[in-house]
Amino acid sequence: MKVCVLGAGAIGLTYCGLLTARGHDVLLLSESGERPPRQTFEGAFEGTFRFSTVPSLEEAVQRAEVLIFARRAEAIRPTIEALVPLLCPHHTVVISGELSFASLHFAAALEAAGKPARIIPWSTTLATAQKRRDGIRVGTIRGTVDMAVTDALDPLTGRGICSDLFGDNFRVLCSPLAIGLSNLNPQIHLANGLANLTRIEKGEDWENYGCITPAVGRLIESLDCERLAVAQALGIGVRDVFEHYARTFPKIRPASVSDMAQQVCQDFPGTKGPTELATRYLTEDIPYGIVPLCNLARDLGVAVPLHEAGVTLVSGYLGRDLRRANDLGAVNEDFWRKTMLCSEAS
Repeated sequence: MKVCVLGAGAIGLTYCGLLTARGHDVLLLSESGERPPRQTFEGAFEGTFRFSTVPSLEEAVQRAEVLIFARRAEAIRPTIEALVPLLCPHHTVVISGELSFASLHFAAALEAAGKPARIIPWSTTLATAQKRRDGIRVGTIRGTVDMAVTDALDPLTGRGICSDLFGDNFRVLCSPLAIGLSNLNPQIHLANGLANLTRIEKGEDWENYGCITPAVGRLIESLDCERLAVAQALGIGVRDVFEHYARTFPKIRPASVSDMAQQVCQDFPGTKGPTELATRYLTEDIPYGIVPLCNLARDLGVAVPLHEAGVTLVSGYLGRDLRRANDLGAVNEDFWRKTMLCSEAS
């Protein structure tokens, strides 16, 4: 299959490696315009690969049939706006790690342009990965990733595309709305980021999973209860954080979040926490993950005080209002709120 990965961060490059290893015709579009050299992977995925690059979205659309979003959250809106006039009916777009209900915004923009929306949002990334000086360390390949499709795709067709690309790692949920409510990274990163903020600010070397202590684990579990309450108010069933760990790490022993995180740290040591305040844990997952859920909860009359407090606290620490940092949510707020609420009836 002809695939272009949009984004040359650790996750985007890992996708390129996984796709190349499975025999696909892979292209890479780097957001910065850089042409990454040969990449070496170690950890849960190993190998050395050199990837072909394209200089623009226009060429990516011309040469690929599947496009995979692996870009920073703040690049979602400009990428959507640039892609809408370029896409043809045969193109499929995978949104790796749904944030801010991006697939719904994308589908609305395509509908307004009279084009079919062949979009597949995932609840999270297929892999965890970090760039190192000597290459990319892949922490894990998730056992199961939840996915959904927009109206122009049949769910089985969408799952078939994902399985052809990466293997049988995908479970279909009922709607993109369910996927948007299934991404647990924002809650996990909020709790762990707040608890380890001085480590992040001082650039210390710390274990990401190892620092999910019992106190951090309890906060994650409490945040998860609020997220589940929002999903329940919409009549949508989504996995809880315990199932998230079990499906991500199939051999894990069920326990508290902290206990499971310590198991992960023991089995897969070396997954480091962020070392600067400009980490996506804070600057992406809060405005593009936590804030949209707060807005939706407010519309539904569901209390999410820990989420709201988290946004306020991180905004105070960073010295900027993260509620205003999400340009995607501000673009079409009336539409997405209407979509959210109408989805309950459908």
